[in-house]
Amino acid sequence: MFTFKHFVIRQDNTAMKAGTDGVLLGAWCDLDGASDILDIGTGTGLIALMCAQRAADATVTAIEIDTDACEEARQNVRASKFHDKIRVVNCDFKDFAPDHKYSHVVSNPPFFTESTASPDFKRRLARQSKSLPFDTLIKGVKEILEPGGRFSVIIPWGEKLDFVRICAHCGLHLYRKTAVVSREGRSPIRALMTFADEILPLSQNTLVIRDLGGNYTMPYKHLTADFYLNF
Repeated sequence: MFTFKHFVIRQDNTAMKAGTDGVLLGAWCDLDGASDILDIGTGTGLIALMCAQRAADATVTAIEIDTDACEEARQNVRASKFHDKIRVVNCDFKDFAPDHKYSHVVSNPPFFTESTASPDFKRRLARQSKSLPFDTLIKGVKEILEPGGRFSVIIPWGEKLDFVRICAHCGLHLYRKTAVVSREGRSPIRALMTFADEILPLSQNTLVIRDLGGNYTMPYKHLTADFYLNF
């Protein structure tokens, strides 16, 4: 169980536990002007709850393919003060057919390849790229994103060029990127990226999570201060 400042995440039955990737995306994603947010692959419901906390006037739809994870996300939402803002749907994104478009879409998509796949089926389903290939995800997002909308993701650093290329082919253009470094002096491990359907000036920076002594850096503390109890 993870206790945050404004909600609690229980994860007994969820294959992919709440972790730094989800916290990073939930705290970093562009929600400026958000009215209707979609969280693809919500898992425990962490990112959906973070979005509901940050965007006071928005509603959130969270979809999850795994039945057990979906039920746990629903329990986490029901136990929170944001329960009236979030709807959790047990659905494969490839079958998702909303009756409206979304102003903002967020996703911590599956990205493990066959060679790095977990032997656990549910964890593999949650994190293996073939369950939701990048091109399927991006094409689906393009169809349900309203004009002027925003699409934010976190993916492995080594996958960023392919992801940007597919997005550009679908008419979604990178305008914000943060290279995530786990510890000072190391190479980036994740890319936080936001896309729009218009070409905008690119803003990019680097976020280091821990310094050489193993302590959380001030930029990371500042980014996540509204969520972590000890920041």
